[in-house]
Amino acid sequence: MKKIVPDPPPKIPVTPFFTVHADMYPPDALAHVNELLRGVSETIDEYCRNHPGELGLHMLANAAHAADIARALSDHAMGSFEALKLKGQIP
Repeated sequence: MKKIVPDPPPKIPVTPFFTVHADMYPPDALAHVNELLRGVSETIDEYCRNHPGELGLHMLANAAHAADIARALSDHAMGSFEALKLKGQIP
């Protein structure tokens, strides 16, 4: 007797594309965040400059603005962390 339903596809092990190391020093993590956000902001800006007049650019401009604000907050957190470290409140 022939099988009507084919065999299911084999299970492929799922490995994460990116993992965060639990022991990562917070200022190092913030530095990485800043670089990633800078890349997002620059990519959006470049796209908007090369596609003037396209519909939806205002939404991309909003995303670029959000990335810039996130970078500013990350800079502030990094500066605050360093200030606390200098005062001896963080080892």
